[in-house]
Amino acid sequence: MLTQFTVQNFRRFETPIIFSWKAANYEFNQECIKDNHVKTALIYGKNGTGKTNLAWAIMDIVFHLTDNDSSALPTNNYLNQNSECQYASFEYKFIFENTEVIYNYKKNNDTKLIMESFKIADIEYINYKVGTPFTCLLKGTENLNKNLDKENKISALKYIFNNSNLDKRNPQNRIFHQFFSFVNGMLLFRTLLDSKTYVGFRNGADHIYRDILKKGNLKDFEKFLNECEIECELAETLSESEPTIGFKFKNKIIPISYIGSTGTKSLSLFYYWWQEIKAGKISFLFIDEFDSSYHFKLSRQIVTRLKDVDCQVVLTTHNTTLLDNDLIRPDCGFKISKSGIKSLHNSTNKDIRLAHNIEKMYRSGSFE
Repeated sequence: MLTQFTVQNFRRFETPIIFSWKAANYEFNQECIKDNHVKTALIYGKNGTGKTNLAWAIMDIVFHLTDNDSSALPTNNYLNQNSECQYASFEYKFIFENTEVIYNYKKNNDTKLIMESFKIADIEYINYKVGTPFTCLLKGTENLNKNLDKENKISALKYIFNNSNLDKRNPQNRIFHQFFSFVNGMLLFRTLLDSKTYVGFRNGADHIYRDILKKGNLKDFEKFLNECEIECELAETLSESEPTIGFKFKNKIIPISYIGSTGTKSLSLFYYWWQEIKAGKISFLFIDEFDSSYHFKLSRQIVTRLKDVDCQVVLTTHNTTLLDNDLIRPDCGFKISKSGIKSLHNSTNKDIRLAHNIEKMYRSGSFE
């Protein structure tokens, strides 16, 4: 899992911002934690403090290392406009098989790679500076061509992964494959009404309702909406001669896209991806403004669902009712500001206990 992320000179982040998932020592809501790190994180912050920029920064690795869809990532104003530095730097720390993996790289204003380094247990296995041959200690790459086209500025890691037959019985090779599996399973989406507005996991997306029908999940989708207190009966119908899903009334079926509320359509988008999340296909999920159209009770239900899945989850929100020790923990709530991002646990000297009202503390400025 991803344990720490650092970015500098990318968009609004002129100075380094460090996002650490290190968990604190709380006994309650253990399902929010995995391997002593936060598995379910909620990020709060005023408008313009960088929540969406943080999402884009974390997902830059998808554009960099995979062929999954990354077209929603911005490429304009890539570097911070106040800095004279000519590159943005990214560092990712992971834990695989109880072993720390550190991957860092630098890119210029054209989002082109300048250098990259890959370490396993503090040993640098791959080092690449564009324009020079890369070095690689992974067994099975001894005869691999180490000279890459400096004009294309592709990643040496991606080149090695795609052009080497690495024996997974070797522990370092196995960790290298786990690293790529994790990155390929990363997904970012926002609560917009277009399933194609996403980053990661796959390349190409079907229409929301057509995809649900293709997977044979019409009844499960109906059950999901009813559990979310949207009382309905669903049926397959047509919209502009294309298969879709509609609300079933006494004498007719009307497509959800015609009469569904903004919140219902947003839930439909969540369910579209929920099919993959609950199937265990997503390793890391970032939903920006995940509950912008939800009732506060519905927001809580979605968080509860996401606590029970195995993938790492990051949600941005302004809904402070979710800051509840019955739902999460103080180390799972984060506040982002101009000075950086910290968990609520690390933002106060007070000893926060289960009985404390962390929403009230947040609103009163206890975590400033």
